[in-house]
Amino acid sequence: MKTAGDAFIYQFQQGEETAFATVYNQFFTSIYYYARHFVPDAQEARDITAETFVKLWRLRSNFDHIHKVKTFLHVTARNACIDALRHQKWKAGKLQQLIQLLMDDAESMITRNHSPMAAAPRFVNGLMEADLLNRVYRQIEELPPQRKIIFKLFYLEGMKNADIAAKLCISVQTVQNQKTIALKFLRATALPARLSTQAS
Repeated sequence: MKTAGDAFIYQFQQGEETAFATVYNQFFTSIYYYARHFVPDAQEARDITAETFVKLWRLRSNFDHIHKVKTFLHVTARNACIDALRHQKWKAGKLQQLIQLLMDDAESMITRNHSPMAAAPRFVNGLMEADLLNRVYRQIEELPPQRKIIFKLFYLEGMKNADIAAKLCISVQTVQNQKTIALKFLRATALPARLSTQAS
């Protein structure tokens, strides 16, 4: 004999919107706060929660009990949060590489120009890293639209030149040119004035 729960799950499997809305309303808040335990950013937690329910909708025919739905939501949200945190850590590493590239470039120019700064300890030790990070983020946003997209895709997302060119329907040479121009701009604007002056 079928129970009300069986009838509800059948409706859910069949894609009836009222059944899905019931599941959504029942679990959305708890999944959102569960995600917040992993991801401190509220908007990112909301995005992860929403995407979790999208995945549930796509796979709805696989669930024959409400408890399996609940388990799926928690496991999917947790995995998405872990992936997001890993990506954030990876992006932070890419940004650190970019900053090191900018600083090494400037220091190399200082040394070649026989600047008095060349005799001093490596200037990176005298910089406030958080301030430099903020400068870089701000100046990236000042780049022209296409140049900004190219720069972010390469230095922050790790895409290759050819993949960027294909994505944006431009030549690989254009990608390389835009990266070079962006780096020169950041070296001139993101580094403290006294350093960029010495390096120019």
